[in-house]
Amino acid sequence: MRFREKLYRFMQGRNGVDELARFENKVGFIALIAALVFTFVSALLRGRGLETASTVFRILNYVFYGFGILLLIHWIWRVFSRNVSKRQAENTRFLYRKQRISRSIASRKQKWRDRKTHKYFRCPKCGQKLRAPRGKGKIRVTCSKCSNVFLKKT
Repeated sequence: MRFREKLYRFMQGRNGVDELARFENKVGFIALIAALVFTFVSALLRGRGLETASTVFRILNYVFYGFGILLLIHWIWRVFSRNVSKRQAENTRFLYRKQRISRSIASRKQKWRDRKTHKYFRCPKCGQKLRAPRGKGKIRVTCSKCSNVFLKKT
């Protein structure tokens, strides 16, 4: 039997690699690389006689190294877990949070691009975000969500 077939049979009924596992893997390796950088910085500072700063970077090295190792252990545990329903629920929560953050960043970028041409504000009744062109003076605004009418200066 080929290795690929053996691996396929071994992974049947297990969670496997999903979006959360990929994220944990990347963050874990980034933490390990940061720990390596802190090790070099600590050695450089120790060589220049800055023991206090060297100690701080040595502590950061241990923290990041421990965090990276724990995250990679958790990643392995998630990938080989047989409790697929729980792992899928975790992944769904992760994807929901990731989507919220992505939408928030996109919204802020759009506001920044439109800062010279549009003014953003909220409806006083329902809190819906609204946008109006700048430089029109006082305008009557109708909320698209609750049909509340109010005056606003642009």
